[in-house]
Amino acid sequence: MHKPHYYEGVTIDARVAYQKPDLSWFTATVEASGVEQAHELLYRVNYFRIAVHALLTALGILTLYLAGTQAQGKSLWEQFGRPTVYFYLLNIFLVVVAAAGILLSRLPYYRYIYAIAQFKRFYADAQWIAYDRRIFDDVPDRYYRELQQQCLRFGFGLMEIQDDNRVRWLIEPSHIDQFRGERSRLPVWVAAAARTPPLLKKLRLPLKKSSSAPAAAPPVTPVPTDGLTDPLDVGAYLPMHVRKDDYAATTLPPIKGRKPWYRQPIRTIGRLRWRLRNAVRGLYPKEIRKRPGYYELPLGVVALGIALMTALGGLVWLQAQWTPELRPGQVAAAPDLYPLESAAGPEVSDAQPGVLSGEYDHNITAGEYDERAEADFKDADNDPIVEAATAPAGTLHYLHYAPGGTEETSYGCGPQGRNGATGFILLEGRYPVYETARERAMELNRQYEMHTAVLLADCLQEGAPGYLLYLGLPATTEAEANFTLRRFLREHNLLVEVLAF
Repeated sequence: MHKPHYYEGVTIDARVAYQKPDLSWFTATVEASGVEQAHELLYRVNYFRIAVHALLTALGILTLYLAGTQAQGKSLWEQFGRPTVYFYLLNIFLVVVAAAGILLSRLPYYRYIYAIAQFKRFYADAQWIAYDRRIFDDVPDRYYRELQQQCLRFGFGLMEIQDDNRVRWLIEPSHIDQFRGERSRLPVWVAAAARTPPLLKKLRLPLKKSSSAPAAAPPVTPVPTDGLTDPLDVGAYLPMHVRKDDYAATTLPPIKGRKPWYRQPIRTIGRLRWRLRNAVRGLYPKEIRKRPGYYELPLGVVALGIALMTALGGLVWLQAQWTPELRPGQVAAAPDLYPLESAAGPEVSDAQPGVLSGEYDHNITAGEYDERAEADFKDADNDPIVEAATAPAGTLHYLHYAPGGTEETSYGCGPQGRNGATGFILLEGRYPVYETARERAMELNRQYEMHTAVLLADCLQEGAPGYLLYLGLPATTEAEANFTLRRFLREHNLLVEVLAF
């Protein structure tokens, strides 16, 4: 057993290593924790992993929700409008994150023990956890039970150090790797870091045999005793190539040094990876480096998070394409209605310069509208299409759409009559043809879910041509009509006029 050793972010408190008869290594590591290191054995909840998994759960639920809405051909932006839809989605996200976090925090999977996390990083033939018995005297029993359960689950040994320094064996380490070879093995030099050098399976020394036999040793010169001769005198000094025969053996040829880095690419790549990994770890805060495995996420979790965020972003973009203006190809899109739609360009119509092609012009005045309506009521020979006369029998006078889409028709004038000014209606427009007015009323009823009605103009003014389209229900007072008028303008951006009948 040897003193503590530090390797790859893991502190090995003690290790026992020896070579088997087949020269393979048996290595046992021990994580020893005293009362001062009680935090190494007491579990803590891994809130980081809980937060990540709760976020993935919320992203997955939002993705499925938006995917189902998109498959049904609907849009949350149409249902809630902006910016209400963003608060709606944010509320769902926060509620799911909170609920998932509370449920996941109760699972034993998220209980982190420092000593167990160290053993889960590297493989050894036997791994023991030794602890002082006094650690669990003042803590609840659930901490000790969790330590035992994790030791049994991962195949780690457990032993208790009693007051008289006697060892009590509690759990024997498993001889089968519970991780199925997924952990990294400790290098041989960690096990061989001992006083006795290890034996090598294949011993190859870079020595070459000498081609000549060693010469006999020169005779020993006796030490002069006359007191006049220098005992250290070696005679005349000769260069090496002259006294070559004085050597006992031929000098061994020199051996080349270490190979250059470009001739050993595998070792160079490994060294670069090691330096890069240590450089990245050097940027981590001390809190992360103190807890190995606490802030680590499997590759599958990271890939799932990226996939969910990409899918959710795409669905949000698709859903946000909805706008209040109908576009060709959309559900319930209606053809352009002249003169409610502006011409191809502002230069050929009386629309404002800022009005785009195909956009409804809300700034057309009543006078301009009436003049254009009169022109629409005449054919190519300038003869009136609808003459001022009493409508023939069987003509549909009144059509009403309720907010739910219920249709009501009448061959009479409905609730209105030519009895003077008895009420007010919010006139949306005058139409020369009944089918055009009916399509416009149906579209407004479907888009804004309001009362729409088509009335024969002759019902309010005898001999007036065409049909009237008005919104809402008739008002009895002018104040009520003005209030409804402002509400339509504010909520639906609809420009209507008040007509008394």
